[in-house]
Amino acid sequence: MRRVMDARKSGRVHVVRLDKGEPVVASLQAYLGEHRIRGGSVVGLGAVEAAEIGYWDAARRTYDRTTIAETRELLSLVGTISRLDGAPFVHAHVTLAGPDHSVVGGHLFEARVAVTGEFVIDEAPIASARVLDDATGLKLLRFAEKPARPKPGRNTRGSAGRRK
Repeated sequence: MRRVMDARKSGRVHVVRLDKGEPVVASLQAYLGEHRIRGGSVVGLGAVEAAEIGYWDAARRTYDRTTIAETRELLSLVGTISRLDGAPFVHAHVTLAGPDHSVVGGHLFEARVAVTGEFVIDEAPIASARVLDDATGLKLLRFAEKPARPKPGRNTRGSAGRRK
C-alpha cells in the first residue's frame, strides 16, 4: 500500500489526512495498529471513489453489497474501533452524495480516496472485540471482562490528586 497519509496527535485525539488513491479502511486500520489503538471512535469526510457499501439483510443474514465506482462526496463517516481476530478493526457507516445531490449510505467495506480524506480518531482505553453473535450472524462489539488499566507507575489521579 502506497503511504502518503499525514497525521497529528494531541492527547487521545488523532487527526489523519489521507490522499488521493489511499484505501480508507485499510489505511485507518494500519494507523490504529501502528499506534496501538484498541478502542474508540472515528469520524471523517472528504471525497471517495470505488466505495463498496452494504445493507445488512437480517432475514437473509447477509450484506447486500454494492460498489459505487464514480467519485462521491464523503458527507460523513462514523465508526467504532475495536479488535477483530486480534487485529485493529474499524466498523464504519458512511453517507455519500452524488453530483445530482442524491445521497446513499450504508456499512463501509472499503473506498479509495478520490481527492482527500480527513479523519478524527478519538482513542478510548476500553478493550473491546468483535465476537460472532449466533442470533444475528454478525460479529458484534463486546467489552473485555476487565477494563483497560493504566500502565504501572503512571499517575492516574490527575492534577487534583498530586501531592505537594
